[in-house]
Amino acid sequence: MIRPLQALGITVPLLMLSCEAGQSAKQIPVVETIESVAFQTPPTQAPGQQGPSPALLQVKQGESFSLKARRNDPKGFTPSGAWTLELFKGEQLLAEWPAVSGYNSKQTADRLWSPGNGAPLPIGTYALGQPEPWGTDLWLNLEPQFETDRSGLGIHNCNPGSGCLCLPNRKDLETLADWVQATGIRKLTIID
Repeated sequence: MIRPLQALGITVPLLMLSCEAGQSAKQIPVVETIESVAFQTPPTQAPGQQGPSPALLQVKQGESFSLKARRNDPKGFTPSGAWTLELFKGEQLLAEWPAVSGYNSKQTADRLWSPGNGAPLPIGTYALGQPEPWGTDLWLNLEPQFETDRSGLGIHNCNPGSGCLCLPNRKDLETLADWVQATGIRKLTIID
């Protein structure tokens, strides 16, 4: 199904595909739209926004890299599906990327037990896979480390994703992939 995506006043048709690495893409019906707020670049750039550097890869004793995702609304409800994906070294924010998870109208849907319902990713810890090709896209597999019926989850460029974590900007996805490969991060935490 062709779906209009409006960002910066431009309408672009996109084909909605299901999310799952290693399988042929399947067309699924879509009625939702993504708000352009999800595509805005953060106003200030964190030091690692352009990717890893030797200086940023150096860690002090007790420091480690972590990857966290959260809804943009501090109350935990974001009607647009807008999220932020954040990379930390210890307590220092190194990079942040605008992201999307779930359809607009599914932000309050059951996140744990209803696969395929278009809800955002459930709160919890996920094992993070290495970046791998996914057609012309990149895929980073997400394996929930808690009990859920949800599966076939990952981080990828937006098609848009129905229940995965998708990064609308391809360059952001490539930068994230560089960080994952350079640091060996193997975990993503969904905060809210």
